[in-house]
Amino acid sequence: MRITVLVENTPKDTFIKAEHGLSFFIEAGGKKILLDAGQRDLFLENAALLGRDLSAVDFAVLSHGHGDHSGGLPAFREINPNAPIYMARTATRRCYVRRYGILYFNVGMDRSFVSDPGIVLLDEDRELATCIDVVVGIPRKADYLTTSSNLYMRKGLWYKRDDFSHELALVIREGDMACIFSSCSHTGLHNIMAKIAEKGLLASNNHVFAGMHLYHAMSTRTESPALLDRFADDLAAFPNTTYYAGHCTGAAAFEHLKARLGDRIQPLRCGDLFEL
Repeated sequence: MRITVLVENTPKDTFIKAEHGLSFFIEAGGKKILLDAGQRDLFLENAALLGRDLSAVDFAVLSHGHGDHSGGLPAFREINPNAPIYMARTATRRCYVRRYGILYFNVGMDRSFVSDPGIVLLDEDRELATCIDVVVGIPRKADYLTTSSNLYMRKGLWYKRDDFSHELALVIREGDMACIFSSCSHTGLHNIMAKIAEKGLLASNNHVFAGMHLYHAMSTRTESPALLDRFADDLAAFPNTTYYAGHCTGAAAFEHLKARLGDRIQPLRCGDLFEL
């Protein structure tokens, strides 16, 4: 399996540009997969720089409906008119961030793209190809993280806290290895891992590529040390698992987790290449 990080907040070096967002190009099981497309067309620029041909992508997957993951999809469609784009059914709805306590701003998908005929809306888990699964409808059984609390959806004429039913995880298995992709983990990476484990999709050797959403970008607030300790313990409970953290994880949270998890957590940067 080969995984190329096309977009992430931090560049691996000065050779490549970065932005707040995430995009992966994954080659596995004889398939070429685009997971997320960042905010704009930077993922295409970086793909060309890294020698990745996105016109050859077999299918795309959108992790959730936020613009820093879906914003590049119109540009992807221009160079790849045929690939289906899988996403949770509610990913096309409007998503909002609350600012200043009273104002709500749309942070969802480009409204001109939600009617794209190649979008495939998912109501339940699905195997997209042999040993390539998406997991949707992730329950927030241990709901203690706080840094997604300013994200909202519409409920009639009113706004309510986002339930993140538009979030999914991608799981790819090869032999005794599983790679799990959870781009923002708004429902909690520990909850996502628990559902994947319940479905029997973990392996004896697991690699998790994730934005962990432990950092509130607008207020620059990181989850408290006590919550980070609890979160680290929850992640450590999954044996033989290495985590690659970036995007919305936050630098302070990453360093705290690193002190608890050691080599079991590694940084994720724009331009990184993983061959597993």
